[in-house]
Amino acid sequence: MRKKRINKLSLVDIPTQSEIERRRLIRTVFLISIGLISGIILIISLLITNGVMKLSTELPDISVLKEYKPDQTSLIYDINNKLVANIHGDEDRVVIPLNKISPHLQRAVIAIEDNRFYNHGGIDLIGTLRAASTNFSGSDSVQGGSSITQQLVKNSFLSPERSIKRKLIEAILAVRIERIFNKDKILEMYLNQIYWGNLSYGAEKAAKRYFKIPASELNLAQATLLAGLIKAPEGYSPYKNFKAAKLRQKIVLQKMEYYGYITHKQRILAEKEQLKFAARTQSYSKYPYFVDYVTYMLRKMYGNDLVRRGGLKVYTTLDPKAQELAEKTISEGIKSIPKGSGVRQGSLVSIDVNTGYVQALVGGNDFAKSNYNRAVYAKRAAGSSFKPVVYLTGLRLGKITPESLIIDAPISFNTGWNIWCPHNWDGKYMGKMTIRKALTLSRNTCTVRIALKVGIDAILETARKVGIKSKINRDYSITLGSLCLSPLEMATVYSTFARQGAYIEPICIRKVIDAQGNIIEVHQSSPIQIVSPDFVRQLNSILVDVVEKGTGRLAKLDDRSVAGKTGTTDNVKDIWFTGFTPDTVTSIWMGNDENQPLKGVFSSNCAQLWGIYMKEFYKIKKIPPRFFTPPDKSHTEKLRRLEALGKKEKTEKEKAEKIKEMKEKLKIEKLKIEKTKKKNKPELKQKKKIKRVNKDSETYNRKNSDLYTNSELYPQKENTKLNKETLKNTKEPDLKPKIEVESIPMQEQTIDITPPVPENIPEVIDPTDNTQQNAPPP
Repeated sequence: MRKKRINKLSLVDIPTQSEIERRRLIRTVFLISIGLISGIILIISLLITNGVMKLSTELPDISVLKEYKPDQTSLIYDINNKLVANIHGDEDRVVIPLNKISPHLQRAVIAIEDNRFYNHGGIDLIGTLRAASTNFSGSDSVQGGSSITQQLVKNSFLSPERSIKRKLIEAILAVRIERIFNKDKILEMYLNQIYWGNLSYGAEKAAKRYFKIPASELNLAQATLLAGLIKAPEGYSPYKNFKAAKLRQKIVLQKMEYYGYITHKQRILAEKEQLKFAARTQSYSKYPYFVDYVTYMLRKMYGNDLVRRGGLKVYTTLDPKAQELAEKTISEGIKSIPKGSGVRQGSLVSIDVNTGYVQALVGGNDFAKSNYNRAVYAKRAAGSSFKPVVYLTGLRLGKITPESLIIDAPISFNTGWNIWCPHNWDGKYMGKMTIRKALTLSRNTCTVRIALKVGIDAILETARKVGIKSKINRDYSITLGSLCLSPLEMATVYSTFARQGAYIEPICIRKVIDAQGNIIEVHQSSPIQIVSPDFVRQLNSILVDVVEKGTGRLAKLDDRSVAGKTGTTDNVKDIWFTGFTPDTVTSIWMGNDENQPLKGVFSSNCAQLWGIYMKEFYKIKKIPPRFFTPPDKSHTEKLRRLEALGKKEKTEKEKAEKIKEMKEKLKIEKLKIEKTKKKNKPELKQKKKIKRVNKDSETYNRKNSDLYTNSELYPQKENTKLNKETLKNTKEPDLKPKIEVESIPMQEQTIDITPPVPENIPEVIDPTDNTQQNAPPP
């Protein structure tokens, strides 16, 4: 900018040419950007419109809702392809008009699911944006954005697939439904369609199965509890989790008060009301625990909607005879135990070794009283039943053999947090023993020593290999059974042992066919060799001894070989026995849901029940006896030699380390001496000089004494004959020099090295020399 005077007092800014050009450029770029953005938006709009038009031709005919029909029933068949149960038959739903549904329930459902239901045209954009904002903000309360109409579409026409395409189809259908049906009709279809838990479909069945009253008679407290179940019928079930159900009911009541459906006083009274529930509906007349497990697997694979309304035909691995025997064994076994023992529940899982088929599964004592499936869902401490995993780790790593020696003695281990001092169940210690005996007698300290030798990570690796999928803490306490497993998992682990190290995922469903006769899925066994058979055979040979000589003696069968392991947890809260033959694995657990200590019972009680079940099982199945493959002796001997070699190498290594340590100590001592010498260097030098002078003096005296140097006494060699007779007649004088040297300072020391002159010595003259040989001067 430059300044231009318009008069004597004022100045005005006039833009320069460069500034004018810059402004034109900015304006041009802005207009081009607007044009591009508009073009992109237009293209996207055209694509969306084209996609919507294309999808509209593929959408189902929503007019079928005018002729509303209940969902098709899914059928379950056993191993012999005979029908044994159905899932959600026609009796599970009764369709009623809206005017026969309590207004409390209608308002509660609208308040918690879609408060703007009567104000939108099928899609609640405001509610969707609000839910998205709440969810992205990180709030603990996650909200859904689907309207009641969209939920009706999803339950009636669509699969549970999560995709943008499905959501788009859902939105289009919701808008269409809103054009065909009025709001009351849509709400009526929705309340009759949805699943409320407890095998109840529709409001009428839900009211009768939870409270034994028709839907028209539901009060505010009852209606709000049912409305809270829609989000997660099983998760908020008052039978499974009453606390969660009441918390969800409270949220519904707060929403109703917030939107003006009820007063504050009504809300408080409803929250305080004590609800009385009807007994939970028994789902199936036969084999309820097994069918519950099958239903769980189906929902996991295909979702709730397809299972409850898809008309599936499900062919399972259920063996009716084995299942009936298993249910009888658990029921009568618990009755035979004294009431004061604390044992109130038991579970049993039996698996075919060759195929991995689950033949029988019992999850409790009485399904009518408690339909909680403990065989699948309950995670209980494994106790000593986990020990074979530790021993297998040592075997596969070559750290131990069945005949290796180990010490049963007190042991302490620093965990980093405290000092862990595991002890044996009987409080006694038996000293040195073989690995075979240690596992046979279930000695805890020996197990811990093996665990420390192989390391916790190797044990965790083995656990995963043999089939354990539950969470495992990286803690050495798992070696003695702190790890929690379900009976199904326990049976899976031991089935891997029975297959000599080959793992098969347990199978309960063989084949699934849809309502149109199409095969959806076929399950077949596919064994994976995860551990060398040689090592598993060694382990199995020990587990046979457990039954023959150890803690599992009550599980012995007369006509065939049995291997297995007992398990008892701290304070005897859980008792186990899992045993197997070459063809069948069965795991039995007993205890109580409160996790309280048991009295007067031990794992041997489970071993006894196992023996009762398996004896009858083989009478029914008529399977010929088979025996375990013994371990390869040459392989075992090779391992023993390797173990001995390892010990030798360890000893040599220890010796080398000791020598190295001694050398280090000597080096340190030498350094200390050198330091001391440096400190006393002047004094040492002085002592060395004195010593050297003394030594030189002695040498000089010795060499220059008359005994050696006086030529008169010792003439030259040539004069030997001449002096021989003279020397005979001459007495040998005492010629030893007498020298006394005092240790005095160097500068004052004087040394007299003049030898004494002998007296009365005849004068000897060398005839060849005219010069008399006298003694050398000092």
